[in-house]
Amino acid sequence: MQDYILKCYKCGAIQNDNSISAIYCQEGCNELLICEDISEQKINPLESIIQSKNSVSLGEGNTPLIKINKIGKRLGLSNLFAKLEYMSPTASFKDRGSALVINIAKDENIKEFVEDSSGNAGASLSAFAATSNIKAHIFVPDSAGKGKLDQISIFGAQLHKVKGARENSTIEAKKFSQENNIPYLSHNLSPYFSEGMNSFSYELSEEFDDIDHIIFPTGNGSLLLGTWRGFLDISEGKRIKMPKLHVAQSKNIEPIVASYNNSNWVFDSKKTTLASGISVSNPPRLNEIITAVKLSGGTANSSSDEEALLWHDYLAKDEGIFSEITCAFSFSVLQKLVNNKVITKNQKVVIPITGSGLKETIQ
Repeated sequence: MQDYILKCYKCGAIQNDNSISAIYCQEGCNELLICEDISEQKINPLESIIQSKNSVSLGEGNTPLIKINKIGKRLGLSNLFAKLEYMSPTASFKDRGSALVINIAKDENIKEFVEDSSGNAGASLSAFAATSNIKAHIFVPDSAGKGKLDQISIFGAQLHKVKGARENSTIEAKKFSQENNIPYLSHNLSPYFSEGMNSFSYELSEEFDDIDHIIFPTGNGSLLLGTWRGFLDISEGKRIKMPKLHVAQSKNIEPIVASYNNSNWVFDSKKTTLASGISVSNPPRLNEIITAVKLSGGTANSSSDEEALLWHDYLAKDEGIFSEITCAFSFSVLQKLVNNKVITKNQKVVIPITGSGLKETIQ
């Protein structure tokens, strides 16, 4: 596989420890780490996995990119595209990050790990762990969709259901990891997980010479950050335009939108959202997300569950796409950006359909 270093997002210090368990800077500032590809020739990280003799792959990446005609017509857009991430091996975009994380863990002879998830990442890591003979302990909210819970269990992972808010699963996972001396491979914190997401931008750059906008349903922001760093790598020595990266969140849980727009928002556990995939009240890489969005020239917006459900219905009945409700928030935000003339008729827009609707119960 490619050669990677880990360095601090804040102070830039290169770390002596670049193991799969490394998360925080060891040079005093204790900030989260980012991963940097230092190979002579930067390539799609998923391609490097396939090229490695001892690696495992489930066929992740290379998801279809299709034109969305009817919804495009509704919004007056002539170049609207969807990248069907729900056609990944475990039916979500998380397979991109899991592939890299588990292959590195396998190289380090990790036999067991702990992870917390709202569902998709847990299912994904469980699948890759199964094919690598690694035992996975997955902590999830007891409110997670049955399809996601069934996936985790069928792959042989140890499922730990936790009552209450999503953050409770993180607390319990960390506690279990420490008490049992088992590595904590959090997809939310792992610099390698985000690095695996770079593959999304490599694939898009092979399809298009330029993209004007990408809209992400954003919780912890791994796909957005991976895409940002991927385009930075691709642009080295090449004339390629950085797309404007936009955040889509729920009005009930909008920490990124509030931070980006300097508005007041306070987490209220009584205010829930159908967008379970982005129901994150305190994203650990918040500052990185804000920086990436601002430097790309993007925006951060939210919409109500009612607005998103309307677009969820349009996706199914107009385009034949059965997505998680989380994905539909990108389309309700797209409508706002079109109405505000941030996005115009002939600009090229891509929206990732991050997860399958088969994973959750229709409300």
